[in-house]
Amino acid sequence: MMSAILHKEGVVVAQTPVDKKTNEITKFKTLLGPLDLNGKVVTADAMHTQVEHAIYLKEQKGADYFFTVKGNQGTLLKSIEDLDDEDFSP
Repeated sequence: MMSAILHKEGVVVAQTPVDKKTNEITKFKTLLGPLDLNGKVVTADAMHTQVEHAIYLKEQKGADYFFTVKGNQGTLLKSIEDLDDEDFSP
C-alpha cells in the first residue's frame, strides 16, 4: 500500500495498492492525481526522484517538491554537490 500523508497533521489523505509485480514508481500519478497540490510542497523518498515525477508535480499539479538523492544516483548527486551558493541567489 502506498500512502500520501500530511506530515504536520499525521493524516493519510490518499492510498493506493501496489501490486507485487510492479513498484511504487508506477503508482505515483495514481496516488497524487486526485489531490489538490497547487502551491503545496511534495516530499518523496529516493525512489521517486525521477524526472517524470518532477515534471508532473510542477507542470500538471502546480506543486513544488523535495526529493531525496542517494549515492546510487551518482551523476545527480555529483551535480548537486558541485553547486555553489551563488547558484541559489535570486
